[in-house]
Amino acid sequence: MERTVVTCFHRTYLVANYLTSGLIAVSERGNETGRAPCIKVLEPGWNTIRILGICSGMGPVLSNPWGICIDADGDVLVADWGKQHCIVLYSSVGVGQSIVSQGLSSPRGLAVLPDGHLVVSDSKVFMLSVTFKYQFLIKMGGLGLFDLCLINLFY
Repeated sequence: MERTVVTCFHRTYLVANYLTSGLIAVSERGNETGRAPCIKVLEPGWNTIRILGICSGMGPVLSNPWGICIDADGDVLVADWGKQHCIVLYSSVGVGQSIVSQGLSSPRGLAVLPDGHLVVSDSKVFMLSVTFKYQFLIKMGGLGLFDLCLINLFY
């Protein structure tokens, strides 16, 4: 079996990709010595092309990224379990922004469905939150608690 080893990572945790573009997003966990958590975006040749979540001038600073995904436009979405329990969208062009900032207890994972809906797993309340098409909501100023359609999953 052939394998490729990609170096220059610190405490990797999650990985996401978008098959059509070949982009890969890798999360790194921070540590007690001051290294900040971030998301590194790699192009198909394994080179890092963007580092997200560490510079407030480029969007929200991440505190505990628990879920990541990449959409068809190359935008990276992150479920940040940190202080504000939010979903952050780092656009492929421009500055990142929080698009869901209310109504989440413990966002852990997320995915973009083929029709453009965003699905967020919320582990403390045992549910999936499905948004309306998030590209439209970004233009409307983000999501609030009542913009989420909740699907309860009972165990």
